[in-house]
Amino acid sequence: MKSLALFLRAAGEQFSALVNSTISVLQVKRRAQVIAVALISLFVACVVTSSVRSTRNAQRQWTSHHLVLVATASIAEGDEFTADNTRNVDVPLAVLPADVMTEIHIGDTARIAVQPHTAITSAMVKPASESVHIPPGWRVIALPEDMPAPPLQLNALVDVVAGDAVVAAGVIVASLTPLTIAVPADVAAPVASVVHMGEASLVATH
Repeated sequence: MKSLALFLRAAGEQFSALVNSTISVLQVKRRAQVIAVALISLFVACVVTSSVRSTRNAQRQWTSHHLVLVATASIAEGDEFTADNTRNVDVPLAVLPADVMTEIHIGDTARIAVQPHTAITSAMVKPASESVHIPPGWRVIALPEDMPAPPLQLNALVDVVAGDAVVAAGVIVASLTPLTIAVPADVAAPVASVVHMGEASLVATH
């Protein structure tokens, strides 16, 4: 009887330990499930908030407009932007490039061909300060890099001098690299000759 009592007591203790262990495992699992649900809920809330914010920003961009410069006709490379081939149009911000133009200046030309209804960006525009207008019939002559000359700018007017004589007056600096000048056709030959012989120099006019 004593042995049976000891056996029953030991069995009862083992059963109690098993029950307690099972309850502990279930509590751990339940805690893990609660934590997982909380994390998933937080993630979903963040995603929803981000989506709502993005949707509002997109709606704001589509409902907000800005006056920008748009081509009204085909503009070839090198053509000048004018009031005849451009106009300001109210366009949604959602479709506007970051460098879109809102105005032009006299002498601004197209770096590339521009099609009608195209929003004009700064990448498409060659500012007047970078453009050179060469009169019809003038000739462009390349000059040596070591040719005597003062500091030059595009479109500057200079005289071509050889010795004590002015070979050509009021010619245009057409480019700086390489250095070229545009001269009237009737003086192109003598200018090219003195340049070839190394006798020419440039004198800035003011």
